[in-house]
Amino acid sequence: MKIKITKDDIKNGTPCDSEACAVSQALMREFNTNKVNAYLKIKNIVNDNETKVVIYVNDQPYFVDEQDREKVVKFVNQFDNLGFGIGKAPKPITFELNQ
Repeated sequence: MKIKITKDDIKNGTPCDSEACAVSQALMREFNTNKVNAYLKIKNIVNDNETKVVIYVNDQPYFVDEQDREKVVKFVNQFDNLGFGIGKAPKPITFELNQ
């Protein structure tokens, strides 16, 4: 399933809030539910290759397609930095989500 994070998702999302961030905004819209959670599980702060994107919708786990993982990790990091007053808002992205 393709998930598109829009400008509105970015505008309405809350940085550093796994239930209200831009990714969660897109998931809520696509799945028509408020029960979402999206966050990064960081194993090694120096190496993003080991960072996993964790997504739950209605308590069911979903996985970002491996080809899109790096793009989503970069997006989440850039979006969350806004919560600390760092950088600019990321541009909208689309990624593949698998169950």
